[in-house]
Amino acid sequence: MPSYFTILQDDAAAADAAPADAAPAADAAPAADAGAAPAAAGGAAVSFPEDYPNSVKHFLLLGAVGMFIGALVFLVLSNMRSKSSVAHSITFTLCAAGGMAYYAMFTGLGVMYKTTDTTPRVIFWARYLGHLITLPLALVDLSLVLKLDVASMVTLIGYDIVMTGAAFLGALSVGGHKWLWWFFSTCFAVLIIVSLSFKLSGDGLSDIAKTLTWITIVCTCIYPLIWLLGSEGTAALGLSQEVGIVCLTDLVITVGFGLYFILNYDAVMEEGEGDDKDGQQYV
Repeated sequence: MPSYFTILQDDAAAADAAPADAAPAADAAPAADAGAAPAAAGGAAVSFPEDYPNSVKHFLLLGAVGMFIGALVFLVLSNMRSKSSVAHSITFTLCAAGGMAYYAMFTGLGVMYKTTDTTPRVIFWARYLGHLITLPLALVDLSLVLKLDVASMVTLIGYDIVMTGAAFLGALSVGGHKWLWWFFSTCFAVLIIVSLSFKLSGDGLSDIAKTLTWITIVCTCIYPLIWLLGSEGTAALGLSQEVGIVCLTDLVITVGFGLYFILNYDAVMEEGEGDDKDGQQYV
């Protein structure tokens, strides 16, 4: 059974192939055409989540369930501690927010069908809303690990917010404007990568801190690339491929990053003194 995306493409091809003398025939029967137009439009309507390919549904559900489970694990680990930790609270929050964003996309709430581009595109706007919360919070966690001061932490968070915001505006734009927004987003992604690369070259950095930094760098590289190849950009990737890659990347930067950090928290942070320092610098 053909999908609504195929119906839309077939309807467009049929309209282009129609002979030029069809216009007088249309004028001769205005009443019939007036009744047929709404029916055709109704038949070509795209509705989410009904029109998601099955693989897209599975990836979105995987993202939602994975992050909700991660949030539950972090909440339990936080409550098991005798002393509360900023890092545990932040990691729980970023996973819970990410899970909500994926659930919104899974239910069809966080998605729009963009018809103003060269071809119809599926834009997951809830993805960007989720990234505006999850990625800055992941950078706060990383700042705690790297013992950054407030100025350095705020700088990284600012870069990330502008990167995500520019990517979102580009997803809504068409023509040359969207490529300029993507360029802005990529520039700020590069700033994040360069800043973190300098931190890696510092002395006294533990293996755990280096691993967490590399996770952040790799995920930051992936987002602009998938934007370029996905629905927002050239649409070189299929929708299932795009959603799958982004879903796995999001799970790595939230659940994977969080688990590795929280399970090694005592090793990477000076217990007691580290908590006091965290409270003075970041709260």
